[in-house]
Amino acid sequence: MIDIDVKITGLDVLRNGLENAPRETVNEVSKAVQKSLHTIRNVSLREAPVNKGGGGGNLRQKISTPIMKTKLSGKIVSQAIYSAYVHEGTRPHIIRPKRIGYKGHPGGLANKRSGWGVYNKVKHPGTAPNPFFKRAVEKSKPRIEQFFTEAINSICKSIIR
Repeated sequence: MIDIDVKITGLDVLRNGLENAPRETVNEVSKAVQKSLHTIRNVSLREAPVNKGGGGGNLRQKISTPIMKTKLSGKIVSQAIYSAYVHEGTRPHIIRPKRIGYKGHPGGLANKRSGWGVYNKVKHPGTAPNPFFKRAVEKSKPRIEQFFTEAINSICKSIIR
């Protein structure tokens, strides 16, 4: 009978690495997710429109990344109540005054920019969509791919160490 022994060097290192793989994977993927969220948020801040005539910046100030229970997921939100209207646009619609009358004055809508005219209703032409979040995600894709590539490489290195 012929007896052949084959010794695989580094097998115990590989075995230990595989045992630690789930923890390492969670850590690295979590880092990639958090970096991705941070990147998208920063690009969103640059892409969000600013109403320069009205002081502006409110929409941008309301963009945030709420803390999640797990670091393997996340979200970016804009808590300005008009965010969806800016992002998705609006159809043409009628605007009516919220209050009728003030200290004996008849109620109405005034054109503050031109300084004249009081109207009972105004036909708003609608607004074009400004999908600043979608643009932010598209512009962030190369960096996000880089973060996850780095995470995968780090996971592989930690398994083989």
